[in-house]
Amino acid sequence: MEVKKVNWLGLAGGVTTLALVVLSLAYASPWWQLTVGQEIGQANVSPLNLSFDLLGTSMTTPIIWFLNLSCQLSLIACAIAMLVYSIASDKKYSKNLLNFAYKKPLIIVIVFVVSLFVATYFAGMLLHINVPLAGSTTVTLDVGVATMGIPLATQFTWVFWLAVIATGLCIAAKFYHRKIAPAPVATS
Repeated sequence: MEVKKVNWLGLAGGVTTLALVVLSLAYASPWWQLTVGQEIGQANVSPLNLSFDLLGTSMTTPIIWFLNLSCQLSLIACAIAMLVYSIASDKKYSKNLLNFAYKKPLIIVIVFVVSLFVATYFAGMLLHINVPLAGSTTVTLDVGVATMGIPLATQFTWVFWLAVIATGLCIAAKFYHRKIAPAPVATS
């Protein structure tokens, strides 16, 4: 292995992507959090792990569990392919590994952000609750003759920003590949 042929950006992207999966499996680290009141409810949202808690009761759905599992497996495959490619970037199969791996984190991050936009939009339309993507608000509920104000707080966590960094590193590895493995020059 030549040090000059190692794609360091790909190596960093593979390690960071693997760290995302480990954080998800070991610590259930969310990318986005919604907190309702003080201990009323919380949603920890991530494409790798999703959990809802309402009044101390945890809610799960099997289809969401399988979607999370597919994202986890996809990112594990991406991380392994990126790591193998980065170390053996001059092999015949390396470009195939790179083409397989560099898009996966980007697709997952884009689908996640679009899903959040859609979910918060429909919460506003259907439930008449303005849920911000990041920030806090107070929802006013009329309960009989009384009016209640329930605070909502949302935030993107540092794990989301780690996913964005992993995505950027994987994309940068694709562009850096041209520098370490230039296209063969055609001779006539």
